[in-house]
Amino acid sequence: MTDQPPPPGSYPPPQGGYPPPPPPQQGGYPPPPPPQQGGYPPPPPPPQQGGYPPPPPPQQGGYPPPPQGGYPPPPPPGYPAPPQGGYGPPGAPGYAAPPSVDIGQAFSWAWNKFSKNAVALIVPTLVYGLIAAAIIGIFVGIAFALAPSYDYGSAYGYDYSYSYGFEFGFASIAVIALGVLVLIVVGGAMQSAYISGLLDVANGQPVTIGSFFKPRLIGPVVIATLIVGVAASIGSVLCYLPGLIVALFTMFTTFVLLDRNLKPVDAIKASIDIVKANLGQSIITYLLAGLIASVGVVVCYVGMFVSVPVAQLYLIYAYRKLSGGQVAPLTP
Repeated sequence: MTDQPPPPGSYPPPQGGYPPPPPPQQGGYPPPPPPQQGGYPPPPPPPQQGGYPPPPPPQQGGYPPPPQGGYPPPPPPGYPAPPQGGYGPPGAPGYAAPPSVDIGQAFSWAWNKFSKNAVALIVPTLVYGLIAAAIIGIFVGIAFALAPSYDYGSAYGYDYSYSYGFEFGFASIAVIALGVLVLIVVGGAMQSAYISGLLDVANGQPVTIGSFFKPRLIGPVVIATLIVGVAASIGSVLCYLPGLIVALFTMFTTFVLLDRNLKPVDAIKASIDIVKANLGQSIITYLLAGLIASVGVVVCYVGMFVSVPVAQLYLIYAYRKLSGGQVAPLTP
């Protein structure tokens, strides 16, 4: 220890070795915060109903509310999906008119495509018609040859007249049934080639005579034709009207099968769905296609080489339009 004073600029050690305590505050506590209006903090926001934020307005079925005009009905299986926004009211964003067939445009399109490919369409129509007629003639001739015949004669004075009758037995009926089966198989192969060529026309592809002699998916087409044929035959036995109904609802079967590569049963279902969703227009299409095809019968059957392909083109136009598909534009 030394009694000398500390050097200049230094500080004396604090009393007790610690810094001096701060000056005492009122009540021994830090000063309170400045008083607010009313002496209290602002009250919390008013409580909401149930202590939670209000729920959003309830929506029908738990889904967003439907657009103006409601939702369009879902498309049948096999249909392309509707455009974004659905069909909705006309003029709305994403609006697309429901499928329809304009009769005038359909016939104009069918006639235009026929006239631009007349030779390519007439030749296979003629060839396939002759093949079908030959099959029918052969089996019907065999059936008559196997059927016993009866001669009936009657005398009236000096005149003597003859009449003949045939009665089909089991053998003749079996031959007719075999002929129908052969016609279905051969007809399925011809139909698959012919409609494949028509689809090429609808797609805007150039076609030649050979385009209609390239069968594909023969097995599925034959199976579908057999199913439809049996169902239509059974329906025809039941007062004929059910057979017409079967023919109406399955008229697009082969078009759908070849166009989308579907299985026979799926193609039949798709055709039924298309017709069911557009029943009125499908009935008109069915009747008009039959009327167009029958015009050729009136002209000594020769006109069928024109009326049949035009009727088929009319059908394929209607199929594409009613199923939401497209066809090649008219060619000048």
